[in-house]
Amino acid sequence: MKTIHRRNFLRGAGGVMVGLPFLETLAPRKATAGADDTPRRFVSFFECNGVEMNRFFPTTGYGALTAASLQGTGIEPLTSHVDKLLIPRGIHMVPRGFNRDGTPGDDHAKGMVHKLTAQPCANGSLFATGISVDQEIANHLNDNRPALNLQVGYAGNNQLGYISYHGSEQPAAGENNPWFAYQDFMGLSGIDDVALNRLIARRQSVLDLVEDDFSRLKGQDLSAEDRTKLDMHLTAVRDLEFGMGNAGLIPCTLPDGRAAELEGLNPDTIASDSEFKTIGRMQMDILALALACGSTHAATLQWGGGAGGPIFTWDGMSHVYNHHKLSHGNTADDCSGGEVAGYLDMLFSIDQWFAGEFAYLLDRLDSYSEGDGTVLDHSTAIWMNELSDGLGHNFMDLPYVMAGGCCDYFQTGQYVKVTPLDYTAHDQDSPHNKLLTTILNAVGVRAPDGGPVDYFGHPDFGESGEFDALKA
Repeated sequence: MKTIHRRNFLRGAGGVMVGLPFLETLAPRKATAGADDTPRRFVSFFECNGVEMNRFFPTTGYGALTAASLQGTGIEPLTSHVDKLLIPRGIHMVPRGFNRDGTPGDDHAKGMVHKLTAQPCANGSLFATGISVDQEIANHLNDNRPALNLQVGYAGNNQLGYISYHGSEQPAAGENNPWFAYQDFMGLSGIDDVALNRLIARRQSVLDLVEDDFSRLKGQDLSAEDRTKLDMHLTAVRDLEFGMGNAGLIPCTLPDGRAAELEGLNPDTIASDSEFKTIGRMQMDILALALACGSTHAATLQWGGGAGGPIFTWDGMSHVYNHHKLSHGNTADDCSGGEVAGYLDMLFSIDQWFAGEFAYLLDRLDSYSEGDGTVLDHSTAIWMNELSDGLGHNFMDLPYVMAGGCCDYFQTGQYVKVTPLDYTAHDQDSPHNKLLTTILNAVGVRAPDGGPVDYFGHPDFGESGEFDALKA
């Protein structure tokens, strides 16, 4: 009987492959949560323009998080995941903003370029001068595949449009079309024309192309839990396909299967404000599928671009100015206009909206069980931002919200001050490159000598070591 390994694929016509989630019945006996072969992942959920700092963080003291800790804050929509959250406080960016380290670029450029690289902008291009943490993870753990980089909305093609880098001045563009991202994830970009025509012209699902392999899998003695998990996974694949078809992203009309909001979406307008939420949900579905199936160990989801962002006119918001203008409370991007009345409340509503979308991603990651945990338990998903206070272009006291213990590497359900100083808005210690170093060790990247990674980022900035206060 054909054995389908825990990180294998269903293979079908024309070379199409459908990744499988962890099926415990078929896994080696040692494959339990926390075992050496348990996959660990990193996800960056990246927002631009800063947050409303006065109402963002927990209201209770440092220590254990409860539902009350989040009540009335910008992160309140994450309450259902409070036990899996880890919120560090007091981290500043390096190289530092306000030109304190004499590096090129304005504060918006630095906020985008430095966040995953801890490298300065290059003279001229202002792109990063080194690799980003997601691509570093991919180089070590992804079997010759780069990190999965996804984009929501318009970002631009300069230094404000990228957070991921393959190397010095080598930005990794985020794919903003879910259909193209799905083709790559499912192996459709490499299949022959006959198989692709079956998928599109005949309105078939990729699951129809792997039906023989799927039949062999169903013939094995799967547990009831694994059968339920497999059904959920395949339903998610079909629903995603149907949604993209109804949205006009696949060049045919597939059966109904996603909310009516997807209907009529034009691939030529996927970067427009009106599709921000719709495309974001599709991208998060793809991201969760990719991680659950072992397609990648590192992924980024970038919402908009630096010094930009959409005009929020959905989910109870009816803003007139885009996110960047609101971050400055001004009707003009260069602050030459007038003050926007009530802009802090608008920023707060944006924070809560992003918190709700982050919660959606966590729900998707938590829905996939593997071993004695979930994909979320074996990952660290981090909501991070270009800036802290957007009005001040501030690089200190950065708003990080982490979720998932990454196989118990991180403590969860905690609000932690990582700086020894009494206040958090400073740049005296606790540079963010230490967080990137901690992430690398958490997912299992090792230094050339086989030991833990001691430093990530440019050697002239930052500090060595990890944030031990975040570790379990």
